[in-house]
Amino acid sequence: MPACSEVGEQVDQATNDTVARALAANVRDRLAEEGIELDGDPECTTDMNLDGVDLTGTAECTGTTTDGRSAQATFDGTLSPGSCEGTFVIEVDGEQVVDLTEIPGCSIEF
Repeated sequence: MPACSEVGEQVDQATNDTVARALAANVRDRLAEEGIELDGDPECTTDMNLDGVDLTGTAECTGTTTDGRSAQATFDGTLSPGSCEGTFVIEVDGEQVVDLTEIPGCSIEF
């Protein structure tokens, strides 16, 4: 059934786009809390799977700070309508600046 396959792919893409936007915003916010500003939005890729109303899996975001340093964030966990829990680490030029098990103020809705 090609039509069902196409719909499934569109749903997966929309889900991953939603996750990428939520994580990109949190990368910017967490870095800002550390006094670090990004030059534009980070690029995020996700590999998340729907599990009931939650999404589980991994995501990576990369960007550049306004002073030219590289920033990389990784997330491995669960995003839900009420919270985002798991491992959330952000490094700037290879130095860890954020290490959280829950992202404050993070939630995801479809």
